[in-house]
Amino acid sequence: MECHRLCFVALVLCFLASIAEGQSPPDAVEAYNRGAACYKKGDIDGAIAEFTRSIEISSRPGVPRGNAAAAFNLDRVKVLDPLTANAFTSRGLMRFLKRDFEGAIDDCTHALKINPRLAEAYNHRGISHSARRNFGAALSDLNRALAIDPRSLDALNNRGVVHTEKGDFNNAIADFDQAIKINHRLTQAYCNRAFAMRGKGDKDEALQDFNRALTIDPRLALAYFGRGVVWADLEDLERAISEYNRAIELNPELAVAYANRGLLLMQQGYDLQAEQDISRALTLDPSLKGEFDRKIELIKQTRRKRQ
Repeated sequence: MECHRLCFVALVLCFLASIAEGQSPPDAVEAYNRGAACYKKGDIDGAIAEFTRSIEISSRPGVPRGNAAAAFNLDRVKVLDPLTANAFTSRGLMRFLKRDFEGAIDDCTHALKINPRLAEAYNHRGISHSARRNFGAALSDLNRALAIDPRSLDALNNRGVVHTEKGDFNNAIADFDQAIKINHRLTQAYCNRAFAMRGKGDKDEALQDFNRALTIDPRLALAYFGRGVVWADLEDLERAISEYNRAIELNPELAVAYANRGLLLMQQGYDLQAEQDISRALTLDPSLKGEFDRKIELIKQTRRKRQ
């Protein structure tokens, strides 16, 4: 009865000054770099504001600064600056992180109108489509990203996630295998391959992949969370709860770890502790509510049958 989310990989574009040398206004470059710095500090709203300013300056759309930038129209762009496409792509990622998936898709689409070979824009748009459960569009975009850059770890990992969400575990595992072949220390790929293995019913191999990830990064909360999911499958609830405890200790913002621990506690009759975990999970990620409601009702039905 667990909740779980696989791990998409998405990175802010690194702006290469050589691309825009002689083209991008210095103020636009500075705004972009401030946006990247905000992202690294975890200030997503600040990053959006700075990337927006970079778009305004570099595209010279001939509209007033500030809120009018939201009405950006490519037909009004006077100069197609490569930095504008980068800034749109990076702002799209920020919007993805804020769960504004429609806004992320719009930004990446603007970027691709300026630079149709920007693999990162296809990648970010792809994961945004997937978050909206539009797997066909997601795979189309991720395939385009990989056609441009066949060794893109982001796109390989993310396409594997989409295959897993669709239940196509063999293709998912093939993508994660390829990502690991390129970079054998990519912990996200090990964790995601483990979830795909679990989906196929291979619990032992799933545990081995989570263990491989922890060998690389012993403080990887996602791997402890994943081991908890598998131990819960195997009905070793105490061991599962112990894994969730460790995941939460390492990442107190990991909503699904609170969610799963709360569900297991409820199964065991510890309703007060379960309520606290569920409340914390929903505070961190309100989108879990529908999933929670279904799972809690199933637990209650099971408990009523036992009475």
